[in-house]
Amino acid sequence: MEQELLYQSWQCFMYSHLFESFSKMIDKLPAKGVLPAMQREHQMLENDLATNRPVSRLEAHSILSFCRFLAAIKSGLKMSPVILPPGDTAFFRRTTDRLIEAGELPADAQEHFDKAFTIPLLQSLVNVC
Repeated sequence: MEQELLYQSWQCFMYSHLFESFSKMIDKLPAKGVLPAMQREHQMLENDLATNRPVSRLEAHSILSFCRFLAAIKSGLKMSPVILPPGDTAFFRRTTDRLIEAGELPADAQEHFDKAFTIPLLQSLVNVC
């Protein structure tokens, strides 16, 4: 019974802190390790969603959107616009800038990021006001 409570507490923590733990992990990695880590995170989240594991859908959507963006950039493709929470967008922007500076992404990735995330977010804020 006690072990089950601990497991449920852990699941609750992971459910509500997915983005926080993910962003801390990415920040600690050297730039060269970010893209492989993102690929693994993408696979794990897709698996979690497919098997109905408890995961925050909003946070998973945010992380998966950035994973898809990175895959699109590496493949030379464009991504459809997505509105993400402002804090997530800011973190992903910093990460994109770090990857560009390290030569892991092309210089035009910043422009593509803005079209995919920043502009839709700003437009959504204008529409609210």
